[in-house]
Amino acid sequence: NEPTPTPSTSLLDWYSIAGNISADVLILLIRFCSLTLIGFIESAAKFIFGTPSIDTWQFKPFPPRYSTKSNVKYVQSGADGYKDEIDVPATLKSSNFPLKPTELVQKCKHIITTDFGSLDESVLAADFRFVAPVVGPLGKREFLAAFSSFKLREALPDVCENSWNFHVDPLEPNRVWWFNRAEGTHSAPLVFPPPKVLPPTHKKVEWPVSAQSMCFDAEGKCYQLTVGYSCDRQIGNTGGLGALFGLLYAVGKPL
Repeated sequence: NEPTPTPSTSLLDWYSIAGNISADVLILLIRFCSLTLIGFIESAAKFIFGTPSIDTWQFKPFPPRYSTKSNVKYVQSGADGYKDEIDVPATLKSSNFPLKPTELVQKCKHIITTDFGSLDESVLAADFRFVAPVVGPLGKREFLAAFSSFKLREALPDVCENSWNFHVDPLEPNRVWWFNRAEGTHSAPLVFPPPKVLPPTHKKVEWPVSAQSMCFDAEGKCYQLTVGYSCDRQIGNTGGLGALFGLLYAVGKPL
């Protein structure tokens, strides 16, 4: 026969059970609060910045709408023996994209003068999206709201993009690429993150050489903008970061 538990033993058992239940409830409560907080932060971050780059696989990149890959022509190798250089004019002749390379480059430069559509959103297609190394993808409405709120040109009134080599991608003939090596002085308030304001630091910002691109539809509207892809992180004082993240790093307010 099993011994009958004493009242003191039964009481200890009840205390143990109650303690375990309380611990489980507390853990569940902490987990619930943590997940709720994380969800709120993620939602706020996506609202301001779009989908972060760690979520790259959660969206489908736009497939090329035009391509010349089946008709690539190469420059005949000379004394140097190099034979993998694309003959750009010859390759682009096989393109079925309705706009000529010179027209695309002109449209690209025009969109830049509109502050990437902030001053004239008609230059952006309805399915436009912005994709940067960290920020994006952002749809048209989200991009225009975020980009115009930062007021970058007001914060760096002397900014110069130092752009060069605007050219059409010979393999994706509706896409314009270009490089820049921007610099400017943070001499006025910067709105970031809205509505917070970062007072002027009067620090000169020197970005690294960066690659940018715009993709165009048949109507000549930009449906994708990529900016801030650093080519050499040794250049400048932004820690190798491009665009806004590079600016914040250079003025001592890295994210």
